[in-house]
Amino acid sequence: MTAFLLVSHGTYSKAMLETAEMILGPQSQVAAVGLAPSQSPDDLKTEIRRSIESLRGPDLLILTDVSSGTPANTIMALSQEYSFRHLTGINLPLLIEALISRQFVPIGDLASTLMQNAASTFIDVDEMMYGKQEADDSSIGF
Repeated sequence: MTAFLLVSHGTYSKAMLETAEMILGPQSQVAAVGLAPSQSPDDLKTEIRRSIESLRGPDLLILTDVSSGTPANTIMALSQEYSFRHLTGINLPLLIEALISRQFVPIGDLASTLMQNAASTFIDVDEMMYGKQEADDSSIGF
């Protein structure tokens, strides 16, 4: 079974994990780390190292929130020390899909599936419901 480490700015990763567990039930082999405003990148790196060590196993998939942000950059730096897969741009639908699939799908296939399905997790509800492709600029407030 693939273990997961969620890493984000603020409490996003912890909130996503709590929400996923509300839907799916308690999850083993999953940890969440968030960069607090008061933390330095070195503090974050130390916390991530602890989490990686606690999730040691054959397969670890690390999911970060924003490409090129401190969490993702810290994970990239740690890839020189540890073996894992890293995807960035995580959202709740992808996390739920990953948690459901991780028992049955090898990590490489899981990462590929998540990447293929990423675009489908962002839906234009107006277009879906009403066939609108573009919103009237005056209603947006820009």
